[in-house]
Amino acid sequence: MEDIKVGQKIYVETQLHISRGSDDVVGGLATVTKIREDISGGEKCLFVSVKEHPGNGYNWSQHLSKLQDKLKERFGDQIAYPDPDIDRPFIEDGDTVDGKIYHGPPIW
Repeated sequence: MEDIKVGQKIYVETQLHISRGSDDVVGGLATVTKIREDISGGEKCLFVSVKEHPGNGYNWSQHLSKLQDKLKERFGDQIAYPDPDIDRPFIEDGDTVDGKIYHGPPIW
């Protein structure tokens, strides 16, 4: 397995989510806070968590480790940071759906 340590600075990608915008993050340098071994695609690999994007894991072995040079070139010294949007239902009471006003509970 790769040589990665808690406290190490790595680069993470920008992540923008359609259905959970509150979890968006702008990429850049991030500090590893946790490393765990798991299985992805039938292979043992390492997943990392970072201080700048708490509650999310990144597949280090199969994905992020391979992008470090490219991400360094793109982000330089920029620190990764959360960039949340307000999560809202796709359809809410009073919205127009298929030409009609929808009345009912929010649809996520």
